[in-house]
Amino acid sequence: MSPKQMNADERDLLLDSLLDGSIDEADLLRIEAELSVDSEVRRQYYRRLKLALLLEREAKGGGQATDRRVGFEKRWGNPAAMLAGVLIGLAASLLLALVLLPWAKSPNASTSIVEASPTVEPSASGFAVLKGQSGAVWADQSIVVGDLLPQGELHLISGQVHVEFFSGVQMVIEGESRFTVDSPMQVTIKSGLARASVPEPARGFAVKTESGDIIDLGTEFAIKVGKGGSDVRVLDGEVELRPRASDPRTMLGGSALRLDQSGNIAAASGANLDLISPGDFEAMIQTQQQDRVAGWQEATTLLRSDPRLIAFYQFSAEDLKSRQVRNLAGDEKAIASDGAVVAAEYAVDRGGRAGEAIDFTRLGSRVRVDVPGQDRGLTLNWWVKINSLDGWYKSLFLTDGHGDREPHWQIMDDGRVFFSVKVPPPNDPNVAVRQHEFYSPSIWGASLSGRWIMLSVTYDVDARVVTHYLNGVAISSEAIPEFALIESIQSGEASICNWSEPMYRTDAKFVVRNLNGSMDEFAIYSGSLSAEEILKLYRVGNPNDL
Repeated sequence: MSPKQMNADERDLLLDSLLDGSIDEADLLRIEAELSVDSEVRRQYYRRLKLALLLEREAKGGGQATDRRVGFEKRWGNPAAMLAGVLIGLAASLLLALVLLPWAKSPNASTSIVEASPTVEPSASGFAVLKGQSGAVWADQSIVVGDLLPQGELHLISGQVHVEFFSGVQMVIEGESRFTVDSPMQVTIKSGLARASVPEPARGFAVKTESGDIIDLGTEFAIKVGKGGSDVRVLDGEVELRPRASDPRTMLGGSALRLDQSGNIAAASGANLDLISPGDFEAMIQTQQQDRVAGWQEATTLLRSDPRLIAFYQFSAEDLKSRQVRNLAGDEKAIASDGAVVAAEYAVDRGGRAGEAIDFTRLGSRVRVDVPGQDRGLTLNWWVKINSLDGWYKSLFLTDGHGDREPHWQIMDDGRVFFSVKVPPPNDPNVAVRQHEFYSPSIWGASLSGRWIMLSVTYDVDARVVTHYLNGVAISSEAIPEFALIESIQSGEASICNWSEPMYRTDAKFVVRNLNGSMDEFAIYSGSLSAEEILKLYRVGNPNDL
């Protein structure tokens, strides 16, 4: 439980309202989430329940139950039964999480699943970001665009990469190269070819080699490090050479020198130091991206013909002008409505195209849809870029009011993805109303801020299991309890990236559920897609391959 989620007083108030039956659905979901992650909350709930039952026993001297018990049973059923159900469900969920967390990773090693810390402010590690790459092959690790470069020696086998240091330095590195990012102001190159563009605020940036150092004095330069030493050419401005075995020397634009193997300054060897500049590299990447986007759109056309597809939403500048988003699913059975855009704005999509995604950071923003009918099972698939998780829950896809047999899909402020299908109340008033929520491990951390990811969830009626996916890989799979199995799921009127409760129609006050981020694509399938099909969706739409 993070401090921003709930303090002790808030916890006690929610537990008391839970026991006396006055708790509303939003708070019920919240306290259930806290019960699932915090043993102290479970202990406090147990203590309060025991006290309530003891008070009831004392009050039964007159043969009447207390108002607390009456109020609770009227709304939620027997509290002991509810506690047992909650704790049994929590035990299963927590056991599953413990089993899955050691191996659960996204396809990119640098985007591994992380557990949210209950007491420590979120943090990340690194001094530079991978801005772009072309034909890059890394040894022993997978690094994708947007990743923080990990500490330790990096081995680029082939291809080219564009690295942005936190100091503002832009560097293009060509494989085969071995290098280490030491700080925002220093890189060590063991071997390979690199070109650096250094802005004024980063004056003094250093490139370290075995034969000596190159210190920037406001410049653009290229360096090639090999077994015989290091060749340096100044393209603009000046640098200072600091050889290991002789005095420093200043180099001006247009000059070339060599730091030889013995650590002295020598004449240029004539080595080829031609390497694309960071600016030209980005222009090249943009051209390549345009070609890939065309291929992605062609593949998307085939995906839209899937007969199980109920809804398929993509966004464009034209959509935002009309404030309507067409349902692009190609089959006649795709009965979901077009979407109505509310308060949302333009955004850059995962292919780098301006105005081809939709941003929900503005308060109240959402896309309204209507998904009539009933479905045996469900798959939700979503390309999203999250800026931050600044509320208890952030909506992915929420039906109005969360009625019986309706799905709810959202992400919590600790990074867990939450999915549920509302269980209708039992016919027996003495049986507790039991709901079941399916949680993923925490999938989001500071390193993923502003990164496009694909989230998926499948509700498989036949296999009786709910599976969460991140970037095409299953990260959790939980059996659906018998009491919670819903064979006919209905969505109806719903909101993408926000929530519209029934009370909103008469009460202007609302909880803030809009996603602080952007969405590029959202699909709804009738039935459960296989793990292989989910992975295919990721590979087709992966922005690092676009």
